[in-house]
Amino acid sequence: MPNAWDPRRWLTLSVIILATFMVVLDTFIVNVALPSIQQALHADFAKLQFIAAGYILGYAVLLITGGRLGDLYGRRRMFLIGVAGFVATSAWCGFAGSADMLIAARIFQGVSAAAMVPQVLSLIQVMFPPEEKGKALGIYGAVLGLGAIAGQLAGGLLLKANWWGMGWRLVFLVNIPVGILAFAFAVWLIRESRAAERKRLDTAGVGLVTAGLVLLIYPIVVGREMGWPWWTYASLAIAVAVLAVFVRFENGLQRRGALPLLPMGLFRDRSFRIGMLIALAFYSGNAALYLILSVFLQSGLGASPLQSAYNFIPLAAGFFLASLLAPPWKKRWGNRVLQAGAFLMIVGYAVLIGVANRSAAIGWEALIIPLFIAGFGQGAVASPLIHTILSGVQGPHAGAASGALSTFTQVAQAIGIAVIGTLYPSLVTHFGGEAPAMAHVRTLQWLLVLITALAALTFLMLTALGRRRATAAHRPAEAGHGGGAVRSDP
Repeated sequence: MPNAWDPRRWLTLSVIILATFMVVLDTFIVNVALPSIQQALHADFAKLQFIAAGYILGYAVLLITGGRLGDLYGRRRMFLIGVAGFVATSAWCGFAGSADMLIAARIFQGVSAAAMVPQVLSLIQVMFPPEEKGKALGIYGAVLGLGAIAGQLAGGLLLKANWWGMGWRLVFLVNIPVGILAFAFAVWLIRESRAAERKRLDTAGVGLVTAGLVLLIYPIVVGREMGWPWWTYASLAIAVAVLAVFVRFENGLQRRGALPLLPMGLFRDRSFRIGMLIALAFYSGNAALYLILSVFLQSGLGASPLQSAYNFIPLAAGFFLASLLAPPWKKRWGNRVLQAGAFLMIVGYAVLIGVANRSAAIGWEALIIPLFIAGFGQGAVASPLIHTILSGVQGPHAGAASGALSTFTQVAQAIGIAVIGTLYPSLVTHFGGEAPAMAHVRTLQWLLVLITALAALTFLMLTALGRRRATAAHRPAEAGHGGGAVRSDP
């Protein structure tokens, strides 16, 4: 722990948050540009899938490794390597001359993001005193959600602008000036930090977790569009076995006093363990919502990509407002703020189902209130959730915990998109006896029911976590064990 807190920590936060926003934006911005990429590079549908999925694959499978590398070799160093790599690979994407070249660039762009993003959470953990950490992590959580929503709007605006006739290439080239700015300020502002233990990297653990996550995530991100062939199920089954071996191997390392890639002791902290499950339910539902709304607006209502993006503005506005308000509210009311946010998500989705039931000709004005309510609820959960999950994590394992949380978030988004996204065309076909527009409306309603169920599950888990914390807070500390009391968020 530093002897004196960095007086420039809030300025530093703005720089590392800027880099995070760039990474999250790139996950979603490319979806709007895929039709233009297909036309310009003469790419078939399979290659389009890999252009979208390659980034997620390279990003998600190496997040835990990226976090541990920061712990061992310096979080500032790994952050700068990640930003530099992201700028270089964004240029590679923007000037790619073929679909195959773009796929390769997207994979390495994801790898660069995996080196960068875990360091952000780790740096927040070590830069800020306990009384400020919740606010800083709340800003980070807000950026995650806003980047996801803003990606579609930014993609539509850049394609419409078409500066210098660059078309789809702008969605990648826009990262270059942003990344250079973030790199320059990061060199000036960020203090180096690393774990006190400088043991060698767990290379066997890296190999096992990378193989397990590739086997898990690859079929999830491509299976929906490929019709779920037999090998996708086989890959998922093998992934479970490989990840089980990884867990056993990591536990063995910890028992022998070595430094595992992912210390399994992290999962003994109830906030971390239950928080990861909450993140799984929360982020899978959110990612699915963004997908099905975009498909509904464009395929069901005939909106253009930019018109579709405009409909997300109430969702973004609600999210942003709640993200600003949630951290101070959580200081005052604790976990009840997150529970209220999950409840508002349920209300917003229920109103949206009711609005969709009126007619196939849904105007944009009818979506404003339910999307604002849902967005406000999402922001009230996302903003303080990360602090809730990481509240019991100690400095030496900040990188590993950050990488694990980021990995869970990415896997959750991939699962939500793959599972609920797969149901969209199937349900449209099922309701094909009705008018085409009404078939899309019925599909939207049924999928919103599933997303509402995930929001309800989020609410129930947050309630259970809050009750246990309240019990722990009121339990008298045992004599002689004051230092081992259960941690509780303010």
